[in-house]
Amino acid sequence: MSLYTDTRLMMSFYVVYVFFFWVILANKLTTTSSEFNPYPCMYSARTDAYETFLNKHVRPDAPETLDQNQWQAFIKNIRTCDRPIQSFIPFAQKQRVDNVCSPSGGKTYTGDQCVSKQEFTFTTVHVNNNCVVYRVFKETKYLLLACDEIQGYCHPVHFQPNPNNVRPDNNKPDCKNPYYQNQAQFAHVNLSLLILSLLSTAVILFMCSSE
Repeated sequence: MSLYTDTRLMMSFYVVYVFFFWVILANKLTTTSSEFNPYPCMYSARTDAYETFLNKHVRPDAPETLDQNQWQAFIKNIRTCDRPIQSFIPFAQKQRVDNVCSPSGGKTYTGDQCVSKQEFTFTTVHVNNNCVVYRVFKETKYLLLACDEIQGYCHPVHFQPNPNNVRPDNNKPDCKNPYYQNQAQFAHVNLSLLILSLLSTAVILFMCSSE
Protein backbone atom coordinates (compact mmCIF):
# COMPACT_ATOMS: atom_id res chain seq x y z
CA MET A 1 0.00 0.00 0.00
CA SER A 2 1.46 3.39 -1.02
CA LEU A 3 2.10 6.31 1.29
CA TYR A 4 -0.53 8.29 -0.60
CA THR A 5 -3.17 5.59 0.00
CA ASP A 6 -2.21 5.30 3.68
CA THR A 7 -2.57 9.07 4.11
CA ARG A 8 -5.98 9.15 2.49
CA LEU A 9 -7.12 6.19 4.61
CA MET A 10 -5.99 7.93 7.80
CA MET A 11 -7.78 11.12 6.76
CA SER A 12 -10.96 9.19 6.06
CA PHE A 13 -10.87 7.71 9.54
CA TYR A 14 -10.23 11.18 10.95
CA VAL A 15 -13.26 12.64 9.16
CA VAL A 16 -15.51 9.85 10.43
CA TYR A 17 -14.18 10.33 13.98
CA VAL A 18 -14.66 14.11 13.92
CA PHE A 19 -18.21 13.92 12.65
CA PHE A 20 -19.09 11.21 15.17
CA PHE A 21 -17.75 13.41 17.99
CA TRP A 22 -19.63 16.41 16.56
CA VAL A 23 -22.92 14.50 16.64
CA ILE A 24 -22.35 13.50 20.28
CA LEU A 25 -21.67 17.11 21.32
CA ALA A 26 -24.67 18.42 19.41
CA ASN A 27 -26.88 15.82 21.03
CA LYS A 28 -25.74 16.90 24.48
CA LEU A 29 -26.95 20.42 23.77
CA THR A 30 -30.51 19.33 23.17
CA THR A 31 -30.99 16.30 25.42
CA THR A 32 -30.10 15.13 28.87
CA SER A 33 -29.35 11.60 30.10
CA SER A 34 -31.29 12.22 33.32
CA GLU A 35 -35.03 12.15 33.85
CA PHE A 36 -34.65 15.59 35.43
CA ASN A 37 -33.26 18.76 33.90
CA PRO A 38 -29.83 19.98 35.08
CA TYR A 39 -31.12 23.56 35.51
CA PRO A 40 -34.47 25.16 36.38
CA CYS A 41 -36.96 26.28 33.74
CA MET A 42 -35.62 24.04 30.97
CA TYR A 43 -38.02 22.46 28.46
CA SER A 44 -39.91 19.37 29.59
CA ALA A 45 -42.14 17.11 27.52
CA ARG A 46 -44.04 16.07 30.67
CA THR A 47 -46.99 18.32 29.93
CA ASP A 48 -49.03 16.96 32.84
CA ALA A 49 -46.30 17.50 35.48
CA TYR A 50 -47.62 20.88 36.61
CA GLU A 51 -51.18 19.64 37.05
CA THR A 52 -49.85 16.59 38.90
CA PHE A 53 -47.93 18.90 41.24
CA LEU A 54 -51.05 20.98 41.94
CA ASN A 55 -53.14 17.86 42.59
CA LYS A 56 -50.59 16.68 45.15
CA HIS A 57 -49.80 19.93 46.93
CA VAL A 58 -52.06 22.89 46.03
CA ARG A 59 -55.69 21.77 46.12
CA PRO A 60 -58.79 23.94 46.53
CA ASP A 61 -60.57 21.12 48.41
CA ALA A 62 -57.89 20.51 51.06
CA PRO A 63 -59.06 21.00 54.68
CA GLU A 64 -58.09 24.25 56.35
CA THR A 65 -58.08 22.68 59.79
CA LEU A 66 -55.69 20.45 61.73
CA ASP A 67 -58.48 18.02 62.59
CA GLN A 68 -57.15 14.51 61.88
CA ASN A 69 -60.61 13.11 61.10
CA GLN A 70 -61.16 15.61 58.30
CA TRP A 71 -57.73 14.91 56.88
CA GLN A 72 -58.37 11.17 57.20
CA ALA A 73 -61.49 11.46 55.04
CA PHE A 74 -59.71 13.77 52.59
CA ILE A 75 -56.70 11.50 52.08
CA LYS A 76 -58.93 8.49 51.48
CA ASN A 77 -61.08 10.48 49.06
CA ILE A 78 -58.13 11.58 46.89
CA ARG A 79 -56.58 8.09 47.19
CA THR A 80 -53.07 9.06 48.27
CA CYS A 81 -52.69 6.52 51.09
CA ASP A 82 -49.41 5.32 49.52
CA ARG A 83 -47.67 8.60 50.38
CA PRO A 84 -46.56 8.51 54.05
CA ILE A 85 -45.74 12.24 54.22
CA GLN A 86 -47.87 14.74 52.32
CA SER A 87 -47.67 18.52 52.30
CA PHE A 88 -50.47 20.86 51.22
CA ILE A 89 -50.08 24.58 50.53
CA PRO A 90 -53.25 26.72 50.81
CA PHE A 91 -54.87 27.16 47.41
CA ALA A 92 -55.02 30.92 48.02
CA GLN A 93 -51.21 30.87 47.78
CA LYS A 94 -51.18 29.26 44.31
CA GLN A 95 -49.86 32.38 42.52
CA ARG A 96 -47.10 32.79 45.11
CA VAL A 97 -46.16 29.13 44.60
CA ASP A 98 -46.01 29.64 40.82
CA ASN A 99 -43.81 32.69 41.36
CA VAL A 100 -41.13 30.56 43.03
CA CYS A 101 -40.27 29.40 39.51
CA SER A 102 -39.56 32.96 38.38
CA PRO A 103 -37.04 35.73 39.12
CA SER A 104 -39.60 37.51 41.32
CA GLY A 105 -40.12 34.64 43.73
CA GLY A 106 -37.22 32.19 43.63
CA LYS A 107 -33.47 31.66 43.63
CA THR A 108 -31.71 28.72 42.02
CA TYR A 109 -30.81 26.01 44.50
CA THR A 110 -29.44 22.79 42.97
CA GLY A 111 -30.18 20.94 39.74
CA ASP A 112 -33.62 21.94 38.50
CA GLN A 113 -34.71 23.17 41.94
CA CYS A 114 -35.44 26.70 43.08
CA VAL A 115 -35.87 27.94 46.65
CA SER A 116 -38.52 30.51 47.47
CA LYS A 117 -37.44 34.01 48.46
CA GLN A 118 -40.06 34.03 51.21
CA GLU A 119 -41.31 31.44 53.66
CA PHE A 120 -44.66 29.66 53.23
CA THR A 121 -46.97 28.22 55.86
CA PHE A 122 -48.43 24.86 54.85
CA THR A 123 -49.90 21.70 56.35
CA THR A 124 -48.02 18.41 56.55
CA VAL A 125 -49.87 15.13 57.06
CA HIS A 126 -48.37 11.80 58.18
CA VAL A 127 -50.12 8.61 57.04
CA ASN A 128 -49.32 5.05 58.18
CA ASN A 129 -49.43 1.82 56.17
CA ASN A 130 -53.13 1.33 56.98
CA CYS A 131 -54.01 4.73 55.55
CA VAL A 132 -54.56 6.18 59.00
CA VAL A 133 -53.67 9.84 59.48
CA TYR A 134 -51.79 9.99 62.80
CA ARG A 135 -50.22 13.45 62.68
CA VAL A 136 -51.23 16.81 61.19
CA PHE A 137 -49.24 19.98 61.80
CA LYS A 138 -48.37 23.39 60.36
CA GLU A 139 -44.91 24.20 58.98
CA THR A 140 -43.42 27.54 58.02
CA LYS A 141 -40.46 27.08 55.70
CA TYR A 142 -38.86 28.14 52.44
CA LEU A 143 -40.14 26.00 49.56
CA LEU A 144 -37.83 23.84 47.46
CA LEU A 145 -39.51 23.27 44.10
CA ALA A 146 -38.33 21.64 40.89
CA CYS A 147 -39.18 23.97 38.00
CA ASP A 148 -39.64 23.02 34.33
CA GLU A 149 -40.73 24.87 31.23
CA ILE A 150 -44.09 23.43 30.20
CA GLN A 151 -45.87 24.80 27.14
CA GLY A 152 -43.85 28.01 27.23
CA TYR A 153 -44.12 28.72 30.98
CA CYS A 154 -41.85 27.81 33.87
CA HIS A 155 -43.95 25.90 36.42
CA PRO A 156 -43.32 23.96 39.63
CA VAL A 157 -43.39 20.21 39.00
CA HIS A 158 -42.08 18.70 42.25
CA PHE A 159 -42.19 19.54 45.97
CA GLN A 160 -38.90 18.73 47.70
CA PRO A 161 -38.93 18.49 51.54
CA ASN A 162 -36.78 21.10 53.25
CA PRO A 163 -36.03 19.60 56.71
CA ASN A 164 -33.24 22.10 57.48
CA ASN A 165 -35.23 25.05 56.13
CA VAL A 166 -32.60 26.00 53.56
CA ARG A 167 -32.75 29.70 52.76
CA PRO A 168 -32.26 31.37 49.36
CA ASP A 169 -28.67 32.31 48.57
CA ASN A 170 -28.50 35.88 47.31
CA ASN A 171 -25.23 35.06 45.54
CA LYS A 172 -27.03 32.62 43.25
CA PRO A 173 -29.02 33.61 40.14
CA ASP A 174 -32.75 34.17 40.22
CA CYS A 175 -34.89 31.25 39.12
CA LYS A 176 -35.06 31.48 35.33
CA ASN A 177 -34.15 29.73 32.09
CA PRO A 178 -30.47 28.63 32.06
CA TYR A 179 -29.96 30.28 28.67
CA TYR A 180 -29.61 33.56 30.51
CA GLN A 181 -27.56 32.07 33.36
CA ASN A 182 -25.03 30.02 31.44
CA GLN A 183 -24.35 31.87 28.21
CA ALA A 184 -20.58 31.41 28.65
CA GLN A 185 -20.96 27.63 28.95
CA PHE A 186 -23.13 27.36 25.86
CA ALA A 187 -20.82 29.69 23.92
CA HIS A 188 -17.85 27.47 24.82
CA VAL A 189 -19.57 24.34 23.52
CA ASN A 190 -20.73 26.11 20.37
CA LEU A 191 -17.16 27.31 19.74
CA SER A 192 -15.91 23.72 20.05
CA LEU A 193 -18.49 22.58 17.49
CA LEU A 194 -17.43 25.36 15.13
CA ILE A 195 -13.75 24.40 15.38
CA LEU A 196 -14.53 20.74 14.71
CA SER A 197 -16.63 21.70 11.69
CA LEU A 198 -13.87 23.88 10.26
CA LEU A 199 -11.26 21.13 10.76
CA SER A 200 -13.49 18.58 9.06
CA THR A 201 -14.10 20.92 6.13
CA ALA A 202 -10.37 21.58 5.75
CA VAL A 203 -9.57 17.85 5.70
CA ILE A 204 -12.28 17.13 3.14
CA LEU A 205 -11.06 19.96 0.88
CA PHE A 206 -7.49 18.70 1.16
CA MET A 207 -8.55 15.16 0.20
CA CYS A 208 -10.50 16.43 -2.78
CA SER A 209 -7.62 18.56 -4.01
CA SER A 210 -5.24 15.57 -3.74
CA GLU A 211 -7.25 13.40 -6.10
